[in-house]
Amino acid sequence: MAVFVAAAEAGSFSEAGRRLGISASAVSQAIRGLEERLGAPLFLRSTRSLSLTDAGSTYLLAAAPALSQLRQAAEETSRRSGRPSGPLRLTMPRAPFDLLIAPLLGAFQQAHPDVQLEIAVEARLIDIVKAGYDAGLRHGACLDKDMVAVPVAPASEAILVASPSYLDGRTVPRQPPDLLDHRAVVCRSQGSGLIMPWTLQSAGETVRIVPAVVTIVHDLASQIDLTVRGLGMLSAPAAMVRDLIDAGKLSHVLPEWSTAIEALYLYFPGRRQQSAALRAFVAFLRERTPQLQRLV
Repeated sequence: MAVFVAAAEAGSFSEAGRRLGISASAVSQAIRGLEERLGAPLFLRSTRSLSLTDAGSTYLLAAAPALSQLRQAAEETSRRSGRPSGPLRLTMPRAPFDLLIAPLLGAFQQAHPDVQLEIAVEARLIDIVKAGYDAGLRHGACLDKDMVAVPVAPASEAILVASPSYLDGRTVPRQPPDLLDHRAVVCRSQGSGLIMPWTLQSAGETVRIVPAVVTIVHDLASQIDLTVRGLGMLSAPAAMVRDLIDAGKLSHVLPEWSTAIEALYLYFPGRRQQSAALRAFVAFLRERTPQLQRLV
Protein backbone atom coordinates (compact mmCIF):
# COMPACT_ATOMS: atom_id res chain seq x y z
CA MET A 1 0.00 0.00 0.00
CA ALA A 2 2.81 2.43 0.87
CA VAL A 3 4.53 1.76 -2.46
CA PHE A 4 1.26 2.24 -4.36
CA VAL A 5 0.52 5.57 -2.66
CA ALA A 6 4.09 6.77 -3.27
CA ALA A 7 3.85 5.85 -6.97
CA ALA A 8 0.47 7.55 -7.33
CA GLU A 9 1.75 10.73 -5.66
CA ALA A 10 5.06 10.78 -7.54
CA GLY A 11 3.60 9.98 -10.96
CA SER A 12 6.41 7.56 -11.79
CA PHE A 13 7.89 4.34 -10.49
CA SER A 14 11.45 5.68 -10.59
CA GLU A 15 10.59 8.77 -8.52
CA ALA A 16 8.60 6.66 -6.06
CA GLY A 17 11.59 4.34 -5.74
CA ARG A 18 13.89 7.29 -5.08
CA ARG A 19 11.60 8.55 -2.32
CA LEU A 20 11.33 5.11 -0.75
CA GLY A 21 14.98 4.18 -1.18
CA ILE A 22 14.27 1.19 -3.44
CA SER A 23 14.70 0.50 -7.15
CA ALA A 24 12.09 1.25 -9.81
CA SER A 25 11.89 -2.46 -10.57
CA ALA A 26 11.10 -3.16 -6.90
CA VAL A 27 8.29 -0.59 -7.09
CA SER A 28 6.96 -2.21 -10.26
CA GLN A 29 7.09 -5.65 -8.66
CA ALA A 30 5.25 -4.45 -5.55
CA ILE A 31 2.53 -2.81 -7.66
CA ARG A 32 2.17 -5.93 -9.78
CA GLY A 33 1.74 -8.06 -6.67
CA LEU A 34 -0.88 -5.65 -5.28
CA GLU A 35 -2.79 -5.68 -8.59
CA GLU A 36 -2.78 -9.48 -8.58
CA ARG A 37 -4.17 -9.60 -5.04
CA LEU A 38 -6.85 -7.01 -5.85
CA GLY A 39 -7.68 -8.58 -9.20
CA ALA A 40 -7.62 -5.23 -11.03
CA PRO A 41 -5.03 -3.00 -12.75
CA LEU A 42 -4.21 0.11 -10.75
CA PHE A 43 -2.09 2.02 -13.29
CA LEU A 44 -2.09 2.67 -17.01
CA ARG A 45 1.57 2.41 -18.05
CA SER A 46 3.41 3.68 -21.09
CA THR A 47 7.04 4.50 -21.79
CA ARG A 48 6.39 8.18 -21.06
CA SER A 49 3.53 8.35 -18.58
CA LEU A 50 1.89 6.70 -15.62
CA SER A 51 -1.73 7.30 -14.69
CA LEU A 52 -4.30 5.72 -12.41
CA THR A 53 -7.07 3.52 -13.71
CA ASP A 54 -10.59 3.98 -12.36
CA ALA A 55 -9.90 1.13 -9.95
CA GLY A 56 -6.61 2.76 -8.98
CA SER A 57 -8.29 6.10 -8.27
CA THR A 58 -10.90 4.39 -6.12
CA TYR A 59 -8.25 2.44 -4.23
CA LEU A 60 -6.14 5.56 -3.67
CA LEU A 61 -9.10 7.35 -2.06
CA ALA A 62 -9.19 4.61 0.57
CA ALA A 63 -5.50 3.71 0.77
CA ALA A 64 -4.02 7.18 1.27
CA PRO A 65 -6.12 8.07 4.36
CA ALA A 66 -5.63 4.57 5.78
CA LEU A 67 -1.87 4.82 5.36
CA SER A 68 -1.90 8.28 6.94
CA GLN A 69 -3.84 6.95 9.92
CA LEU A 70 -1.33 4.12 10.36
CA ARG A 71 1.55 6.59 10.30
CA GLN A 72 -0.20 8.84 12.80
CA ALA A 73 -0.82 5.86 15.06
CA ALA A 74 2.87 4.98 14.87
CA GLU A 75 3.79 8.58 15.65
CA GLU A 76 1.45 8.64 18.65
CA THR A 77 2.87 5.37 19.93
CA SER A 78 6.39 6.72 19.46
CA ARG A 79 5.47 9.94 21.27
CA ARG A 80 3.99 8.09 24.23
CA SER A 81 6.96 5.77 24.47
CA GLY A 82 9.28 8.78 24.54
CA ARG A 83 11.50 7.25 21.84
CA PRO A 84 11.33 8.95 18.40
CA SER A 85 11.49 6.36 15.64
CA GLY A 86 10.95 5.84 11.95
CA PRO A 87 12.46 7.38 8.82
CA LEU A 88 13.80 10.93 8.62
CA ARG A 89 14.59 12.11 5.07
CA LEU A 90 16.72 15.24 4.69
CA THR A 91 18.30 17.12 1.78
CA MET A 92 21.21 19.57 1.98
CA PRO A 93 24.23 20.92 0.08
CA ARG A 94 27.69 19.42 0.45
CA ALA A 95 29.34 22.21 2.48
CA PRO A 96 26.96 22.26 5.48
CA PHE A 97 26.76 18.47 5.43
CA ASP A 98 30.53 18.02 5.61
CA LEU A 99 31.19 20.90 7.97
CA LEU A 100 28.21 20.88 10.33
CA ILE A 101 25.94 17.86 10.07
CA ALA A 102 28.20 14.86 9.44
CA PRO A 103 30.24 15.38 12.63
CA LEU A 104 27.01 15.33 14.68
CA LEU A 105 25.37 12.24 13.21
CA GLY A 106 27.09 9.81 15.57
CA ALA A 107 25.78 11.68 18.61
CA PHE A 108 22.30 11.94 17.09
CA GLN A 109 22.21 8.22 16.32
CA GLN A 110 23.34 7.40 19.84
CA ALA A 111 20.62 9.65 21.29
CA HIS A 112 17.90 8.37 18.95
CA PRO A 113 18.82 4.85 17.77
CA ASP A 114 15.34 4.12 16.38
CA VAL A 115 15.41 7.02 13.87
CA GLN A 116 16.35 5.88 10.35
CA LEU A 117 18.26 8.73 8.69
CA GLU A 118 18.37 9.21 4.93
CA ILE A 119 20.29 12.27 3.69
CA ALA A 120 20.49 13.41 0.09
CA VAL A 121 23.59 15.58 -0.35
CA GLU A 122 22.87 17.66 -3.45
CA ALA A 123 23.25 21.21 -4.68
CA ARG A 124 20.01 21.50 -6.64
CA LEU A 125 17.02 23.22 -5.10
CA ILE A 126 14.04 20.89 -4.85
CA ASP A 127 10.48 20.95 -3.60
CA ILE A 128 10.88 18.95 -0.40
CA VAL A 129 7.15 18.28 -0.12
CA LYS A 130 6.86 16.97 -3.67
CA ALA A 131 10.06 14.97 -3.37
CA GLY A 132 8.99 13.39 -0.09
CA TYR A 133 11.61 14.88 2.25
CA ASP A 134 10.84 15.77 5.84
CA ALA A 135 13.17 18.77 5.90
CA GLY A 136 16.04 20.46 4.13
CA LEU A 137 19.05 22.58 4.94
CA ARG A 138 19.48 25.73 2.85
CA HIS A 139 20.66 29.32 2.98
CA GLY A 140 18.16 32.08 3.67
CA ALA A 141 17.57 33.37 0.13
CA CYS A 142 16.55 29.88 -1.04
CA LEU A 143 13.65 29.38 1.39
CA ASP A 144 9.98 29.46 0.41
CA LYS A 145 7.75 31.78 2.42
CA ASP A 146 5.49 29.02 3.75
CA MET A 147 8.32 27.07 5.39
CA VAL A 148 9.22 26.97 9.05
CA ALA A 149 12.89 27.96 9.25
CA VAL A 150 15.11 27.07 12.21
CA PRO A 151 18.46 28.93 12.23
CA VAL A 152 21.41 26.56 12.29
CA ALA A 153 24.47 28.68 11.48
CA PRO A 154 25.05 32.43 11.03
CA ALA A 155 26.06 34.25 7.87
CA SER A 156 29.64 33.54 6.81
CA GLU A 157 31.90 34.07 3.82
CA ALA A 158 33.57 32.31 0.92
CA ILE A 159 37.16 33.14 0.03
CA LEU A 160 39.39 32.64 -2.99
CA VAL A 161 42.10 30.00 -2.72
CA ALA A 162 44.67 28.31 -4.92
CA SER A 163 47.45 25.80 -4.33
CA PRO A 164 51.07 26.94 -4.07
CA SER A 165 51.85 24.67 -7.03
CA TYR A 166 49.28 26.49 -9.19
CA LEU A 167 50.55 29.92 -8.17
CA ASP A 168 54.19 28.98 -8.73
CA GLY A 169 55.38 30.78 -11.85
CA ARG A 170 52.12 32.70 -12.29
CA THR A 171 51.31 36.31 -11.48
CA VAL A 172 49.34 36.43 -8.23
CA PRO A 173 46.12 38.48 -8.65
CA ARG A 174 46.18 41.87 -7.02
CA GLN A 175 42.69 43.03 -8.09
CA PRO A 176 39.52 41.05 -9.01
CA PRO A 177 39.90 41.67 -12.80
CA ASP A 178 43.26 39.84 -12.64
CA LEU A 179 41.27 36.64 -11.97
CA LEU A 180 40.26 36.60 -15.64
CA ASP A 181 43.84 35.59 -16.48
CA HIS A 182 43.60 32.45 -14.34
CA ARG A 183 42.00 29.05 -14.49
CA ALA A 184 39.14 28.40 -12.08
CA VAL A 185 37.33 25.44 -10.54
CA VAL A 186 33.61 26.27 -10.56
CA CYS A 187 30.12 24.79 -10.69
CA ARG A 188 27.24 25.35 -13.06
CA SER A 189 23.89 26.75 -11.91
CA GLN A 190 21.34 23.93 -11.75
CA GLY A 191 18.63 26.44 -12.68
CA SER A 192 20.09 28.52 -15.52
CA GLY A 193 22.81 26.16 -16.71
CA LEU A 194 25.31 29.05 -16.62
CA ILE A 195 28.68 29.13 -14.88
CA MET A 196 28.24 30.42 -11.34
CA PRO A 197 30.00 33.83 -11.10
CA TRP A 198 32.13 35.02 -8.22
CA THR A 199 30.50 38.00 -6.47
CA LEU A 200 33.32 39.58 -4.50
CA GLN A 201 32.94 42.31 -1.90
CA SER A 202 35.44 44.60 -0.17
CA ALA A 203 34.92 47.84 1.75
CA GLY A 204 31.44 48.37 0.34
CA GLU A 205 32.48 47.63 -3.26
CA THR A 206 31.04 44.65 -5.17
CA VAL A 207 32.61 43.07 -8.26
CA ARG A 208 31.14 40.22 -10.29
CA ILE A 209 33.65 37.97 -12.05
CA VAL A 210 32.85 35.17 -14.51
CA PRO A 211 36.04 33.11 -14.86
CA ALA A 212 37.15 32.67 -18.46
CA VAL A 213 38.85 29.25 -18.31
CA VAL A 214 37.16 26.75 -16.03
CA THR A 215 36.96 23.20 -14.81
CA ILE A 216 33.34 22.49 -13.89
CA VAL A 217 32.73 20.21 -10.91
CA HIS A 218 29.45 20.17 -8.97
CA ASP A 219 30.66 18.56 -5.73
CA LEU A 220 32.41 20.92 -3.32
CA ALA A 221 34.66 18.26 -1.82
CA SER A 222 35.86 17.37 -5.32
CA GLN A 223 36.34 21.06 -6.14
CA ILE A 224 38.58 21.51 -3.11
CA ASP A 225 40.53 18.35 -3.94
CA LEU A 226 41.16 19.48 -7.52
CA THR A 227 42.21 22.94 -6.30
CA VAL A 228 44.74 21.37 -3.94
CA ARG A 229 46.01 19.41 -6.96
CA GLY A 230 46.64 22.66 -8.82
CA LEU A 231 43.80 22.86 -11.37
CA GLY A 232 42.96 26.49 -10.66
CA MET A 233 41.44 28.95 -8.24
CA LEU A 234 38.36 28.26 -6.17
CA SER A 235 35.83 30.27 -4.19
CA ALA A 236 34.94 28.12 -1.17
CA PRO A 237 33.44 28.61 2.30
CA ALA A 238 36.25 29.84 4.51
CA ALA A 239 35.50 27.25 7.17
CA MET A 240 35.91 24.44 4.61
CA VAL A 241 39.44 25.45 3.57
CA ARG A 242 40.81 26.95 6.81
CA ASP A 243 42.73 23.81 7.79
CA LEU A 244 44.18 23.43 4.28
CA ILE A 245 45.43 27.02 4.39
CA ASP A 246 46.97 26.44 7.82
CA ALA A 247 48.66 23.29 6.48
CA GLY A 248 50.12 25.16 3.52
CA LYS A 249 48.17 23.14 0.95
CA LEU A 250 46.18 26.18 -0.17
CA SER A 251 46.94 29.90 -0.27
CA HIS A 252 44.44 32.68 0.37
CA VAL A 253 44.16 34.83 -2.78
CA LEU A 254 42.93 38.45 -2.70
CA PRO A 255 42.43 38.34 1.10
CA GLU A 256 40.69 41.75 1.08
CA TRP A 257 37.87 40.31 -1.04
CA SER A 258 35.26 37.69 -0.10
CA THR A 259 31.78 36.47 -0.98
CA ALA A 260 28.95 36.73 1.53
CA ILE A 261 27.17 33.48 2.43
CA GLU A 262 23.74 33.87 4.00
CA ALA A 263 22.73 32.26 7.28
CA LEU A 264 21.86 28.58 7.17
CA TYR A 265 18.44 27.20 8.14
CA LEU A 266 16.77 23.86 8.65
CA TYR A 267 13.37 24.23 6.98
CA PHE A 268 10.21 22.14 6.74
CA PRO A 269 6.51 22.64 5.88
CA GLY A 270 4.61 24.59 8.48
CA ARG A 271 1.19 23.19 7.61
CA ARG A 272 2.10 19.54 7.98
CA GLN A 273 2.35 17.70 11.29
CA GLN A 274 6.00 17.01 12.03
CA SER A 275 7.09 13.49 12.84
CA ALA A 276 8.65 12.64 16.18
CA ALA A 277 11.91 11.95 14.35
CA LEU A 278 11.95 15.45 12.83
CA ARG A 279 11.07 17.08 16.14
CA ALA A 280 13.95 15.19 17.75
CA PHE A 281 16.35 16.36 15.04
CA VAL A 282 15.24 19.98 15.37
CA ALA A 283 15.70 19.86 19.14
CA PHE A 284 19.09 18.19 18.69
CA LEU A 285 20.32 20.97 16.36
CA ARG A 286 18.94 23.72 18.60
CA GLU A 287 20.87 22.34 21.56
CA ARG A 288 24.06 22.52 19.50
CA THR A 289 23.51 25.89 17.85
CA PRO A 290 26.34 27.61 19.81
CA GLN A 291 28.71 24.81 18.77
CA LEU A 292 27.66 25.06 15.11
CA GLN A 293 28.04 28.83 15.10
CA ARG A 294 31.67 28.51 16.14
CA LEU A 295 32.44 26.28 13.15
CA VAL A 296 31.58 28.74 10.36
